[in-house]
Amino acid sequence: MSLKNVIIIGASGNVGKPTVDALIKAGGFTITALTRKGSSSSFPPEVKVHNIDDTYPQDQLLEAFKGQDAVLSLLPPVDVNQLNSIADAAAQAGVKRFIPSEFGSDTAAPEVLKLIPMFNNKAAVTGYLKTKESTGMSWTAVINGAFFDWCMKTGLLGFDLKSHTATIYDAGDALVCATTLSDVAQSVVGILNNPKETANRYVYVQTVKFTQNQLLAILEKLTGEKWSIKKRDTGEARQTGGEKLSKGDMSGIGDLIAGGIFAGEPAAVYDQTRKLDNGLLGLKDVTLEELVDKIVKGQDV
Repeated sequence: MSLKNVIIIGASGNVGKPTVDALIKAGGFTITALTRKGSSSSFPPEVKVHNIDDTYPQDQLLEAFKGQDAVLSLLPPVDVNQLNSIADAAAQAGVKRFIPSEFGSDTAAPEVLKLIPMFNNKAAVTGYLKTKESTGMSWTAVINGAFFDWCMKTGLLGFDLKSHTATIYDAGDALVCATTLSDVAQSVVGILNNPKETANRYVYVQTVKFTQNQLLAILEKLTGEKWSIKKRDTGEARQTGGEKLSKGDMSGIGDLIAGGIFAGEPAAVYDQTRKLDNGLLGLKDVTLEELVDKIVKGQDV
């Protein structure tokens, strides 16, 4: 099976941009960005652009997916029915591989879904893709933990790089798996280059594994100063996040995720229970300190 013609939904986003760059760098792929007609996004000259209506009409999806080997969907997992409809169109158009918008915690683990209920939509879409296997369309879901570089820069991991302030959840010793956006992008390239080995399963990747206390020690070493520390309870963070979301305050997502990944749930440290696919997908080894040093210096990772 060859997966060389790739169409990406959400190619201008946080995962989409590095994935487009990685595909171009790898070479041999024909890349199409599926955009809505109101979009103002721009792409490198190597990328074709296919515009459709904002509502993702089925007939327009079928036309867009015609001749495509793989669909990479990076749409937020909000409207499950819409995402399933996109999968229907892909299968009907003869797409060989569908990569859904998983890219995060291990939604194959019930404990994770109980801890962070908002991830149930991701699991539902992947579950729906399993019903499409009989049509000849296979799927691959990527589990990569937190986006390490993005979460460090935005403070989602509890560290403010400007004010040198750390929010430590519980005791700060919960292990967390994380992957850089560039490694997530490489994972997509690896899936497309290894279609047989990655068919109809979750693939697991990680760049680093760490605790907040380990990160704090490295940051203090690299910056040459003691950081101010605030303590927060993971249970309170999840409760606050849920309350915010119930009122339409989307900032609750950050509280909910932080309260989940730092809760010390064994299933969150997926490299202890799952086989990592780093080697198969072409990820390279890097140390935590090397990675943090580049982020502190504002360098690409």
